[in-house]
Amino acid sequence: MPPAPLTPVESAALNITRAALLAMWQGRDKSLDPMDALLVATIIQANVDPVTAGLDAQVAFGPLDRPPPDAARRRVSISRVADSLDLRFETVRRRVNRLKAQGVIVADSAGVIIPESYFHTPANAAAVVAVDALAEHTYWRLVDLGYFDDRPLPPPPYHPPEHPYRAVVRFFTSYALRVGGEMRLLCGDYMNLLLVLHLSHLNTAGLGDARNQETASYEGGPVIPDALKIPISVAALARETGVPFETTRRRLSRLADQDICRQVEGGYIMPAQTLLSFAETLAPTNEMNLIRLYRSCALVGAIEGWMARNEMSTKAS
Repeated sequence: MPPAPLTPVESAALNITRAALLAMWQGRDKSLDPMDALLVATIIQANVDPVTAGLDAQVAFGPLDRPPPDAARRRVSISRVADSLDLRFETVRRRVNRLKAQGVIVADSAGVIIPESYFHTPANAAAVVAVDALAEHTYWRLVDLGYFDDRPLPPPPYHPPEHPYRAVVRFFTSYALRVGGEMRLLCGDYMNLLLVLHLSHLNTAGLGDARNQETASYEGGPVIPDALKIPISVAALARETGVPFETTRRRLSRLADQDICRQVEGGYIMPAQTLLSFAETLAPTNEMNLIRLYRSCALVGAIEGWMARNEMSTKAS
């Protein structure tokens, strides 16, 4: 059965969340290369999942200065990490050993863990606050879109005295890993996904969230017509992603051979037909996980906190 046609709201929500995923990626720890950053995020989530399974625990370990302690978190095996990311065991093992030597990971026969000390640094605190701000910014963009008009969120059973920053980061990271995994299947691997996300974003940067009649004339649905897109050079995309030029060139060439992107005068674009196919495939997964993300944020009192912060900001201005 073919996917249901995209609505303008679903299409715009995909664009908003694509921007959020890219912003989260750009805010990562720059001391880690792209694949190492993905490994660390995956290991952190696996470590804390058992201790933050319920809302009580999410609230208890929500404040900025209260990450789950080492004794409560669970080590995860290298094979499980490799399986979850669809990477070769030896690739993950080699990277884990390097991260262990750098002091980022603790590894033994029981598995791997990101130690609690990693979360008690000024850099980590700043990163956590930034992800919370990104989740809030994305929320307000979706509100402006009218996304929650037909998708009401629950009132919070919790009114924590401290904002649940770390709970929001766990929810947002879980969302990113789930949706990113689905996107990766369409692109081949995570490096291709990184290039495709940046390319599609740069092609249409500045055209806004809405998909109105002026920007939705493509016959297949509410996507940007190819004629309106800005071609992006290999060099520009390499600079934007931090991927070496030659790697970027080689991968774009392969993606073009698969009709995932197209070389035109001035660089590369993501064709409308490819984006429509991707979007129709991803829309149900994105919808489910986006509601799950913001429902969870609502239940731990994060959205209530954002609303209070927004009200204070409005009064101050």
